[in-house]
Amino acid sequence: MLWMISLCLVLWSVLPSSAAGQGADSPRATLSGWENHLRMHILDRSNNMGGVYYDRGLFRMHTQDMPMEYEIDLLTYRFSYFDDYDWTTSNNGFRSFVGSLDTQIFAVRSEFRNRINITENSEFNIWAYQQEDIRARRGLFILGYNHRFGNLHTLGLQHTLGNMKADLDASFFYRFGNRDLGFVTVDVTLLDWANNIVSGISNMRQSQPEFQHTYSQRPNLYTLRLESPLIWRFRGEAVVAVQPRSIADVSQRDFPDANFLLEEWVNYQAALFEVLFPGGTAGIIYQRTFTRMQRKPATGSEYELDYGNRQTEHRGGFYLTYRWRSFGVEQWFWIERNRDQQFDENPEAYAAQDPLVHRQSYPFDFNEIRRFNKSRIFYAPEGRLISLYLEHNGDWRTPAYDSYSQTVRAISYRFYYHNQIVSRNERLTLGISFRFTDHSKLTIGTSLDLDGDRYTGWGTRRENQDPAILDGGFARFQMVW
Repeated sequence: MLWMISLCLVLWSVLPSSAAGQGADSPRATLSGWENHLRMHILDRSNNMGGVYYDRGLFRMHTQDMPMEYEIDLLTYRFSYFDDYDWTTSNNGFRSFVGSLDTQIFAVRSEFRNRINITENSEFNIWAYQQEDIRARRGLFILGYNHRFGNLHTLGLQHTLGNMKADLDASFFYRFGNRDLGFVTVDVTLLDWANNIVSGISNMRQSQPEFQHTYSQRPNLYTLRLESPLIWRFRGEAVVAVQPRSIADVSQRDFPDANFLLEEWVNYQAALFEVLFPGGTAGIIYQRTFTRMQRKPATGSEYELDYGNRQTEHRGGFYLTYRWRSFGVEQWFWIERNRDQQFDENPEAYAAQDPLVHRQSYPFDFNEIRRFNKSRIFYAPEGRLISLYLEHNGDWRTPAYDSYSQTVRAISYRFYYHNQIVSRNERLTLGISFRFTDHSKLTIGTSLDLDGDRYTGWGTRRENQDPAILDGGFARFQMVW
């Protein structure tokens, strides 16, 4: 299906668009915000929760500290795919959201971008990215340079700027097209390009970091992005990214005879197709992520563990927004299938070194169907400072049953993630927005709990706790120029 959509987008990009102005006032969605968030986990692995050697998935599907409402919190607080389109198509801007995760912690994500024209055909770009939540704690700069050759061809490079020398990344891209014809972009990213240099200098100077790894097969990320023009009332996007297998030999300072091989694979794909009509937009969307890691003893090593994990997420959904005068509706709905498989050649050794692992339920194979809903009604009069919206946010999970024992697979998974798997999370959210200009908006909001918040896991209740009433507050601000 994805290759068919991709082919259509390529064909659209070379066809004339005689009706490019139709639907110009309708909102448009984009995959760019979703993709950029994934790329941060790939580029800046040092600042992902648990660091480079965290062994439970690159994108941190679940973490030990993740509260049971983590996903619905982010669904409530984050920018929409419509906001992402306005952000992506702007030259300069700042945006940020902050929202409560529990009584102690906020989730914060901020971005700043600035485009500086050097000559008529070349520009310098600065992008700053902050993420503070239970999947990552990062503050990262990305510097870029683009040069245009005529109206259709652009070459560019980007480079991450962080404090970990071994975690620097360089990207080179070629882009064909423009806003009227659409875009085709090919991107090659050299991940951790300085790692072996840093490892070699460390060996030469006999320094002893806690972990030191040397790639025998380097990690590179290859990306293809397609964005169609507006053809009558239709447009679409697609992205495919692949990091083939990488292999690193990892040595440990405290266990010099127990070095191990670390192998990793990553890829993601997505497609979006939408129709714009007077007053609104409707679309469908598909997203998939895949990560796999494996650790095993190096040749002659005394390392005892030999295990890995594979995590896959398939996500499909639809969206619709429609505005009539000052009133409107917005609807998003996704269905996910999440698979988290742990495999191990020596499970006794793994269970012995991790107190959270119960040998009788390890290795596990977690499989679930998950549904997300966002239904919004809004009042936003033109030319007024204040607008309002009321929305329902829902997150429902159905773990799969084992075909032999007829038990819920999540039961064994819950020994490892005891506070993350609940069947139902729902809330009603009130938001108040202040539009200072056509390109700047501040939204503040709070939620009313609809599910009681008394579950800590599948079928287990907290004792001596009253149901919650309020379900977290947040603020969002976006300004572009």
